[in-house]
Amino acid sequence: MTVMTDWIDTMEDYGFDDLSTTTLARLLDDAHKELCLREPWPFREYAESITQAAGDNSVTTTKSLGQVLALVNTTTKTVMSPYRTDTQLKDFVYDLNQTGDPVYYYFVGEALYVYPTPSSATQLSIRYLQNPSTITNNTVDNDILWPARHDSIVLYAALSKAYYINDDPQGAAMQQVMEARLQTARGDLWMKQYDRPDRAVVLDDDWYLLP
Repeated sequence: MTVMTDWIDTMEDYGFDDLSTTTLARLLDDAHKELCLREPWPFREYAESITQAAGDNSVTTTKSLGQVLALVNTTTKTVMSPYRTDTQLKDFVYDLNQTGDPVYYYFVGEALYVYPTPSSATQLSIRYLQNPSTITNNTVDNDILWPARHDSIVLYAALSKAYYINDDPQGAAMQQVMEARLQTARGDLWMKQYDRPDRAVVLDDDWYLLP
């Protein structure tokens, strides 16, 4: 039995068997996305290497790209610096089509770009927060981003939404149950090591653009 099937079966056990499987799956999808995007959880982190072709300044990731944590040009050993899209346009208005070794990155909407445009094949290494994909009643466990050890939180959030559909006051109570369970899980979700305390690292311009 998949996690999704178990969630749907449990919601039906709570008395929502009058709702279609599709509706229950939509409620679970909404709850899953809402919880995943609530905080920059470590389980959303993803790392990959990208070969950027010459003449191509648009960066494509294998997962749905949320927020960049770090982007480096491993060909030139350069830590790339983020640029606001409006500032990038104004600062480089006289040379928007410049080619060379990419040292900046910027977003236009949801799309990620580098500047200058690579003049030759360039190897990039990126770490980012991935966005959750849409889940349906046929979704397999590997496509569910939320950690399985805390899957009851998604269930409680979806149950709360189902109660609200029926104008049932139990929706508020179930929301409180979900929030309490999430608070208990937060320490486990955030803390990945107890080997040493976290340190504050001061970043300045010397951190970027230097090989």
